[in-house]
Amino acid sequence: MSRRARRLPTAPQLQLEGVLLAGGLRALLLQLAHPAVGHGVAEHSAFETDPLARLRSTLSYVYVVAAGEEDLVRRAARSVGRAHRPVVSEPGAAVSYDARDPALQFWVAATIHDTAIRIAEAVWGPLPLPLADELLARMGRIATALGLPEAEWPRTRAAFDAAFAAAAADLRFDEQTVPVVRALVAARATPLWIRVVMPAYLRTTLSTLPSLRPALDPLLGRGAPDLLPLALRLAPATRLLPAGLRRLPARRILAAARRAAA
Repeated sequence: MSRRARRLPTAPQLQLEGVLLAGGLRALLLQLAHPAVGHGVAEHSAFETDPLARLRSTLSYVYVVAAGEEDLVRRAARSVGRAHRPVVSEPGAAVSYDARDPALQFWVAATIHDTAIRIAEAVWGPLPLPLADELLARMGRIATALGLPEAEWPRTRAAFDAAFAAAAADLRFDEQTVPVVRALVAARATPLWIRVVMPAYLRTTLSTLPSLRPALDPLLGRGAPDLLPLALRLAPATRLLPAGLRRLPARRILAAARRAAA
């Protein structure tokens, strides 16, 4: 089917599509399963008191990088840099980490891009290679704005897939990171509807991550549908929504970021 027939968004528009929010927890779980990222989050984030804080701050930063003014991007990157500065493991820790490590910056951005392109293709079908590569380049700014050398972000989809697979080889949950996921399931200090929906949402998301399920199945149980086929079934309705409505969450988050910076 042609791009015109499918009415494919451009790469800048794809970054703002609200349907990509459905993959937010997939990206977060992939990040937590990286031992260095997961231990850093477990030891330096308040998941027990505000389990969605990381998701909210990540969304704000991602949308600012995607569509914000250059000054706003610089402000957001400095803010993230300040937050990352103290996230360093103690000497002799079982898992060493430094949130400013370019390898960790790559992994966080890679989880966001890998999830985004999977959901985009579930909704709009396979992306033409030039569009996929343009989206990849734009998503890379999530990491390069924080200091990842541009040469270390892949330039083609094939190169990205290879780099992602290599970085994902050692993903796992352990005694430090399972409690973080348990806090996500409990979703304390969140509205009631989030606490009701979160367990099913996490089960659905884990269906896309079969290698990570064994460590979390005792927490989450079984029986949820797979996120990507679910997105595929909802794709026709998603495509029929007005573009302004589909991108409303991004616009609202961007507006909040601009107000905070003013």
